[in-house]
Amino acid sequence: MHIPSRLMLGALLLAGAVGTDPAQACGEVMYRMGGALRYQAFVSRHPAQILLYGDSAVAQARGLDRDGFRRSLEKAGHKITVAEDPAALEQALAAHAYDIVIASADDLSAVQAALAQATRGPALIPVLDRANEATLRRQYPQALTASAGLNRFLKTIERTMETRGS
Repeated sequence: MHIPSRLMLGALLLAGAVGTDPAQACGEVMYRMGGALRYQAFVSRHPAQILLYGDSAVAQARGLDRDGFRRSLEKAGHKITVAEDPAALEQALAAHAYDIVIASADDLSAVQAALAQATRGPALIPVLDRANEATLRRQYPQALTASAGLNRFLKTIERTMETRGS
């Protein structure tokens, strides 16, 4: 009787070993869930050369100064340049090829005029406010509202860079 019980025990152990999932390392569950903590310390897969134009409505809406917004984008791996006025914007676009320009919707006419002169046109991400959101949303589908959080900006920049093939 000893031999069949040992055989039964061996068969059960073999079935248990074959039927179980491999053990997961600590943190692997979060990775498999789609990166639930991914934007806590976001590092871009597609770093961009970004030109911030004017007093960004983004920073004001989030309670950050423009420098705080710039630092947050730099922590994600992007290279940031700030242009204060139309002359600085034209000079920056002439001196360097940017991937993205982020500007308030109030400044779109100045930005579009400068972008028309640029040799390699960067993508434009306008920051909309409630007054102009409905009219400009169709023209600029990647536009963000001033109340969008930093994570939304990082995701939009990432998506824009992916569509540009950068």
